[in-house]
Amino acid sequence: MASSTDCVSSRCSRVFLTYKPSLAGNGVFLALFAILIPVAFALGIKYKSTIFSTVVATGLALEVVGYIGRLLLYNTPTDRSGFILFLIGTIVGPTLICGSLFLIIPQVITVYGEEFRSWRLPWYSFLLQVLTAISLIFELAGGLVSTIKDDQEQVDVGNHVLFAGLVIQLITLLITIGHAILFTIAVQTRHHILDVKFAGIYNSGSFKAFLFASAFAILLLVLRTAYRTVAVAEGYASSIAQSETLLLVLDGLMVLLATLILLAFFPGRILRDSVNQMLPHRSPRTPLQPIRVAPYDLPSTQSSPTYNQARVKSPMLGHHVRKSEPLPQRNMVDSDSLW
Repeated sequence: MASSTDCVSSRCSRVFLTYKPSLAGNGVFLALFAILIPVAFALGIKYKSTIFSTVVATGLALEVVGYIGRLLLYNTPTDRSGFILFLIGTIVGPTLICGSLFLIIPQVITVYGEEFRSWRLPWYSFLLQVLTAISLIFELAGGLVSTIKDDQEQVDVGNHVLFAGLVIQLITLLITIGHAILFTIAVQTRHHILDVKFAGIYNSGSFKAFLFASAFAILLLVLRTAYRTVAVAEGYASSIAQSETLLLVLDGLMVLLATLILLAFFPGRILRDSVNQMLPHRSPRTPLQPIRVAPYDLPSTQSSPTYNQARVKSPMLGHHVRKSEPLPQRNMVDSDSLW
């Protein structure tokens, strides 16, 4: 283990580790994150959710890069390039995984009904994705500046930008939780107005389990983001940032569990099965349309061709048809009964 006296400059103690990372612990996380990448792609292809799976797989790939950086730090804890890989990979990767969760929120709102939402549906996607993009930019820029630059003022600026990115990510997660709570209260108090055509979705056990699992994954990511925010605020040389146990448990394990939950309760699989259960409810609507056409064909079968030819030439034909009008009245009665 390298002591703090090995680092002469303050920049060294702030940027680089003062201990040798565990080969076993970091190697296990690297292997698990790497294994989940093809799993995410396979699920996305199978259930036609390529955007969601690509975002998750990209986040996992960055986690792999981060733990590769930690393994590089084993031989040289003061290595700058290894620390950059570790910092960027383990900070930006989970942000993308958080962004994948935001992609499924509009689908859940559509199932229950837009009348229960707090905002208009496009705002959920737009605001959450914009905040995620801003968080990614701040985290990437702040992380690079705080590790690459040697000037203390520039390092401090990078730390502040990185801290701002993590705060934005944490606020985005808290906004999601707040609106989820409001949405749940609205559904529970006004469940009698739920659209019955989606009953096959919101009454299914798999969909309810999917909602609970997604909520738990968000809580795990909130815990992880709060830890990294505090670690960056305290500085790279702080006891929190220099504790490998805290990093592996509150960062690595939280992200791993959240990703496993998202893949186990894959949104494409859950929603696809639920939609298939909905299909029988739509089928009875199609045969109702030909039934109304039958009464219009009946009068034409009762008249002879000769009579029809004579009536066609007569100027009184249009007046006679308008006077009787039996069929439009039946059609109006049928339409009123639908209300």
